[in-house]
Amino acid sequence: MKILRLSALTAMLTLPLLGAPAHAAAEPTGPALVARYSFDGGATAGRVSELSGRGTALTIRGSANGQVAINTEGTNRFAAFPGVCAANAVTCAKALMEAPDDVDLDPGTRNFRWAASVRLTTAQLSGNANIMQKGVADAESQWKMQVTGKTGRAQCVMVARTTGQTFSAISARPVADGAWHRVVCERIGTTLAVSVDGVAGSKVTLPATASVDNAMPLRVGGPNLAANGDMYHGQLDEVLVQLL
Repeated sequence: MKILRLSALTAMLTLPLLGAPAHAAAEPTGPALVARYSFDGGATAGRVSELSGRGTALTIRGSANGQVAINTEGTNRFAAFPGVCAANAVTCAKALMEAPDDVDLDPGTRNFRWAASVRLTTAQLSGNANIMQKGVADAESQWKMQVTGKTGRAQCVMVARTTGQTFSAISARPVADGAWHRVVCERIGTTLAVSVDGVAGSKVTLPATASVDNAMPLRVGGPNLAANGDMYHGQLDEVLVQLL
């Protein structure tokens, strides 16, 4: 069985499970879970099912024949994105997954968690790699998870509505090492924090009034399909969004 259960919700989402791969995060329960994608059901007609019962399916979008593959490893299935484009390539295959704007994905000033299991190498980094996000930095507001191009570390970002202030927390160690890692971003009150496999990274203070609320879709695997977008080129599993 892919998903194991623990009694404590915090432990389920922030700590690796004893004897299980780092990406085999326990299944959270409760009404606060607003979106979850495990990829175990594959993709049907270009859509990946949403498992919380509150969110919307992800639609695969691509350019230049780019596709998101659903790969199998043992009993586990996960999403794999197109590789880094060659330096002399005329066109580059790109792909991402997208769900429409949903009020549950706009936390405002509420406590909020977004998490994903990632596997990539330094060779799969071409600039920053956007794992998941809602909104863009220069319009309205944003929450985002990415891997930095220079250090290969996981980074959680929030951009506040109205003020445009940017807040960023970065992991204690790189994740671009070819192994699965569970990355968790959390906004709790006036703190934005990141953890990798249960190990806390940096924390940053933000105003209690800092709000994220925008009309953009949820995007997984990249910000858009533009020529110079910060695309994610690795593998991805167990994506979730949760109001706390």
